Amino acid sequence: MPSWWDRFGEEWARQGLTDDPTFAQSDAGWAFIGQAPPTVEQFNTMFQWSDDKDNWLYGQIANCIIGSGVEPASNDLMQLWNAIKSLQRRKLEVDTAFYVDVINGNDATGSGEVDNPWKTINAAINYIYTYVDIAGRNCIIQLAPGTYPPAYHWQTINGNLIIQGDPLNPRAYIIKGTNQWAVAVVAAAVLYIQGVSFEATGPVTPQPYQPYGVGLFLDRAGLVLFDAVAFGPCSSQHIQVGTMGYLHPWRGEATTYSIYGGAAWHIAAVYTGVVTTVRVHVTITGNPTFTSGYYLATNNAQLNVYEMVYTGTAVGPRYFVNLGGMLFSYGQQNIIPGTVAGTVDSASFGFVN
Repeated sequence: MPSWWDRFGEEWARQGLTDDPTFAQSDAGWAFIGQAPPTVEQFNTMFQWSDDKDNWLYGQIANCIIGSGVEPASNDLMQLWNAIKSLQRRKLEVDTAFYVDVINGNDATGSGEVDNPWKTINAAINYIYTYVDIAGRNCIIQLAPGTYPPAYHWQTINGNLIIQGDPLNPRAYIIKGTNQWAVAVVAAAVLYIQGVSFEATGPVTPQPYQPYGVGLFLDRAGLVLFDAVAFGPCSSQHIQVGTMGYLHPWRGEATTYSIYGGAAWHIAAVYTGVVTTVRVHVTITGNPTFTSGYYLATNNAQLNVYEMVYTGTAVGPRYFVNLGGMLFSYGQQNIIPGTVAGTVDSASFGFVN
């Protein structure tokens, strides 16, 4: 036994009874043994080897746990397992789907497999952030039918994150915000979304910088590419794009979406946000009311809505443009849904074409 390393897998006195001594008892006991073999020094060496092994093992485990951003705790037997998973992210080799089912899923025990889904969209998003290297692939969050709580995407990742329901039946896959938004994409995050519906409610008097009642909220350079989605009742806007956010059709001219409920605004581009829905086909059912207007462009934001195809009608003003906002319809202002002519405040540098 030249060193403690050679006894790494052994247990001292594994057949013997144990009684933990105090420090005073330990010191007195080994001194009492005296010089008769084994010597005090030999016993000291034996137990120092044991301590060296414990310290080596603890150091390895503690550094792994600390490296994952967590302080080691004696009562959490999952810390090392979770740390290893977080430090060794799964690298996708092919496009991969993770599954979410608001009725049958479980955020605590789910794994994202088709037979063991999570319950909420954000459980899937948080798992992907922590444990998955998308590596340029498509990472799909596939929903089962149902009504889901809000989803929030706020990190850049090296691949495409897709939230998907059913493009042929988006109203069976509702993402609903109660006293908040339904889906928010911010901080330069990129999201592809199709086959889902957005609904949202908010307080009567919303607070500044809190986009309550917004179906799809983009801000701080968030980018959303959409297709085959639907917008239901929202107490504020169906879509709000602000602070360099960007909304763009996923399939270009082949992109479609539908509206089945009203809002204050259908699309509000604010604070340098940019919306492009060029040549997109919009189907409107139920003659919904937009109390403030169908389109809003304000505070140096831009709406590109030319050569659109609208099927169905809506109630309310067609648009309002002011404070450096720009609306480009290329002479098609009168086909924008609504029963009241749009308004442009040229005195505040609003611009409509």
